[in-house]
Amino acid sequence: MTDYALSQPVQRLELDRSAVLTQTWALYKRLFVRSVLMSVVIFGGLQLVDSLVRASNNRLLLGLLYILLMVFGIALLQGALVEIVRDLHVDGDAEVSVLELFRRASGRVWKLVLVSLMYGLAVGLGSILFVVPGIILAVRWAVVVPVAMLEDGSAGSALRRSRQILAGNGWNVFKILFVCGVLNALVVIPVTLVAARSGPLLQWIAAVLVTALAAPYYAHALTVIYYTLLEPGRPVALEPGRRWESVWTAQDDVEHAPTQAAESRTETLEEEYARKYDERAKQWGG
Repeated sequence: MTDYALSQPVQRLELDRSAVLTQTWALYKRLFVRSVLMSVVIFGGLQLVDSLVRASNNRLLLGLLYILLMVFGIALLQGALVEIVRDLHVDGDAEVSVLELFRRASGRVWKLVLVSLMYGLAVGLGSILFVVPGIILAVRWAVVVPVAMLEDGSAGSALRRSRQILAGNGWNVFKILFVCGVLNALVVIPVTLVAARSGPLLQWIAAVLVTALAAPYYAHALTVIYYTLLEPGRPVALEPGRRWESVWTAQDDVEHAPTQAAESRTETLEEEYARKYDERAKQWGG
């Protein structure tokens, strides 16, 4: 699953906000069905558990269970949303099932949980105390989930790696996150206000719907930022029927070509020897 090493160099370039948001929108439309379906599964389950907690007499125990499920569920979803973009980055024809995407993310769920907790606690504490430090940390660690999914190392190294990748682009990343936040608000606020006057069922549907629609766009934006800075010369998502051929792949093909040719020539000689043996055996009556 690992695509990059922690030592992978980062080419310093200035992020183009418009280009990132345009690519994010293209990914959002292209992956809409599977991305929203994954989000509905996670947020639908979480909203159901939340409803049970509110209706139960034992709210403390169920509340703790809900928090635990929420942390793991959101971490699993974040990892799966990175994986769905990764497939298009490697192979434009990738159509991996939702279950397979969740299975891949589950292989790193503990790392994703640790990263999410460290990120949430640090950013939350910084925002409560001084606001500005919280914003700075949120920007520096913006691509920590893609790093956790696509690179080896611990949760702590993922935070440091995110800062390394985004160095010099703090203001550009902030503007992208701000636009994503505004777009999410434009979806969440109207639907929430309308659903507030409805019954419990419609409120539940609205809560699941708005989060399922908003979460993939935000996650895709972070993955686009990650790939844009790490591999600026390569498309974030390949077109259908395309595979990316790097110079390293081409070099490997050249290096292995003599070996493959020798193997083919050896097989041809063996076939020739076998044919001559059979001819002589028939001639001698063997």
